[in-house]
Amino acid sequence: MSEQGVFKKEWKGMTLQTRASWILGVAAVLALLLFYCLSVFSHNRKSVNLVIYAYSTQEEVLSQGIFPRFEKLWESTYGRDLTIEGIFGPSLTLAGQIVLGAPADVAILSDKQHVTYLKLGKMVQENNQPLVVCKTPMVIVTRPGNPKGIRYFMDLENPDLQLIHADPRSSGAGAWAIFAEYGCSKVDTTKEVDAEELLISIWKNVKIMAPSARASLMLFESGVGDALVTYEQDARLALARHVDLSIVIPPCTVMAEPVAVIVDKNVTRDERSAANEFMQYLLSEEGQNTFIQYQLRPVTVSTDLFPEVVQIVTEEYLGGWSEAHQELIEGVWKNKIEPNLHLELGIDSIQVYGE
Repeated sequence: MSEQGVFKKEWKGMTLQTRASWILGVAAVLALLLFYCLSVFSHNRKSVNLVIYAYSTQEEVLSQGIFPRFEKLWESTYGRDLTIEGIFGPSLTLAGQIVLGAPADVAILSDKQHVTYLKLGKMVQENNQPLVVCKTPMVIVTRPGNPKGIRYFMDLENPDLQLIHADPRSSGAGAWAIFAEYGCSKVDTTKEVDAEELLISIWKNVKIMAPSARASLMLFESGVGDALVTYEQDARLALARHVDLSIVIPPCTVMAEPVAVIVDKNVTRDERSAANEFMQYLLSEEGQNTFIQYQLRPVTVSTDLFPEVVQIVTEEYLGGWSEAHQELIEGVWKNKIEPNLHLELGIDSIQVYGE
């Protein structure tokens, strides 16, 4: 007998009550299946929101370039709305805010040490390695025509200079500048220079300290100071805005390496998929070309649009960025430089520029 025949025979043998219970059971199963399918469909159509914290000089490239282009790519691929909210400020300040509970899904910070702070704060898993997404050398910005004749970082110890400097307590640019000032004098074997003493001498000329690279450059644009050390990217963007300045690329410098990392404690399962693809997009050809468009040097594609840097002080030479932070920022700067600063305008007076 066929299965259909067996079912008919069993059906005829059922009482009305049994038949009703069976029908209700089947209906319940179908209802659950329908609910599940509708939930999956609704989930797959739900809009996604990413909150990305990034250090101050990346506002243009992200807000005008990376974010809208990635949103368009995501929506065309998945048919779902994606909204990216960018929060910008001094790198270490942002890291501190995230540790205290700020809702960042992704952080783009000025150096790996700031990601270490996120790991210490249990916001990022220990095995989550940050991605270097672009790079930019530290340069010296001077008044037009470089009237003080500055060529090297060691020239910044000239006592007739008034320097603007980003605060290494809050700004990655402040730390990268110190690495360049110290490291390039240390590797120069043609001169008998005590790198630590030179760093201290340079900082005797620092009259104004700002919370971020962007804040420092804005002060320079307003007519304050003779020179500052900052990212090549920010200096070239200023030139593109027709700001009157000259850019000196010393023969020796440090290459700043911004990093991106997913904030594991904050990102939801739905957001993680978008965050993972965002990270991949940063290293894609389109993402890298966008960085180039905004004066950042790429890491995964080639370009000849930037001047050559003769010598780069590497992480290995300084014993690793974490070690350099500990020795130069926590050690030399905080113990021997900060107590002797004589600022004409301090961080508290210009906090608005760091936002």
